[in-house]
Amino acid sequence: MAKGDELYRRKGNHEHTPLDELHARRLATVANIVESALDRLELLFRSLEASSEAQTPHDALESEFAVAVGSGITPAQIQQAREQMASLRHRLRKALERFSVRPSKPEPRQILAAELATLWVVLENARPGRMKGYGKKFAPADQTAWEEMVEGLLRDLEKIRTITVADKRSIRPSERPEKK
Repeated sequence: MAKGDELYRRKGNHEHTPLDELHARRLATVANIVESALDRLELLFRSLEASSEAQTPHDALESEFAVAVGSGITPAQIQQAREQMASLRHRLRKALERFSVRPSKPEPRQILAAELATLWVVLENARPGRMKGYGKKFAPADQTAWEEMVEGLLRDLEKIRTITVADKRSIRPSERPEKK
C-alpha cells in the first residue's frame, strides 16, 4: 500500500464525517492549485517536445538527444513525469471523492487578482532595501535606477489591476474614491 492510501481504506470511500467548510475549501484550493501547476507542466513538456521536433532529427536517438541537450530533460523522463502526474491526479480525485468535495474553478477575476498579487510581492521583494541580505550593496546610481525600475513596474501592474480586476463591486468601501 502506497503512503497516503490508508486515507481511502480507513473508513471506506463513503463512510466519513463531512469536512468542516474551512477544511473542504482548503482541499478544493489545493486541488485547483495542483491542477493548475500540472497543466503548466504539461504545457512545458509539449513545448520541449515541439522544440525538439522542430530540429528535425534523423532518428529517435537523435530526437532524445536533442531534447536532452536543449533542456536537460529526455523524452523518457517526460513520459515518466506524465505517468507520475496521472498518479497524482488520480490520488487527488480520490481524496476529493472521499471527502465529498467538488472543486470549482475560480472566476477569471480571482485568477487575475491572485496572479497580480503574486507579481506585486515579487516586485516589492525586489526593492533594493529588501535585497540587503545578498551581502552586496548597489552602487548609488544603480540603486536609484533599480528603485525607479521597480516603481515603474509596480505602476504598470497597478494599471493592469485597475483595468482587469478593480470595479466598484470588487473594491472595498475604504478603497473607493471619495464622492465630490
